[in-house]
Amino acid sequence: MEKFEKALEGLPQNFIVGIVMPSESYDNANLRLLDFLVNKKKASGGYISISKPYSHTVNMLEEAGIKTENFHFIDCLTKSVGGDITEAKNCAWVQSPAHLTELSIAVHNFFTSSEEKNRFLYLDSISSLCIHNPVGSVLKFVHYLTGKIRVFGINGVMLSLHEDDDKRLISSLSQFCDRVIRV
Repeated sequence: MEKFEKALEGLPQNFIVGIVMPSESYDNANLRLLDFLVNKKKASGGYISISKPYSHTVNMLEEAGIKTENFHFIDCLTKSVGGDITEAKNCAWVQSPAHLTELSIAVHNFFTSSEEKNRFLYLDSISSLCIHNPVGSVLKFVHYLTGKIRVFGINGVMLSLHEDDDKRLISSLSQFCDRVIRV
């Protein structure tokens, strides 16, 4: 993990990074990344939650000492599994991870909600998107997302799991990102 943190420290301003990791180090790496962005870099961010519901994600972050007041969440899971939608001023709810157009609109709203430059967009995770969508559609969405990140001049982080072993997905991630870090 020391190599991982060194790679994070060496990132340029306005970076897009892909993180490819095995599932057993997923939670730890996720928390370390967010701690780095929020607590060390003092950035605010958008968190696209595809793997876990908003309420679980917020609890997990707060328990790890990561401030969530400066987050804008986009929850793609809660509605699709019939969970309760709670009032949250910092969360947009998308019907399902399969609704990429609705997700794109929520992402666009995040981008246009502030002109602050010390922001990031965090996609958790490309692997989960591939469960609900064809790989080609996910690649188009990732291309759209990285284009928006660059146009708005913020940072981007996209997680993916090693287990997917989809060479097309990982090689495309390399094409869209400034750096791909393998954990």
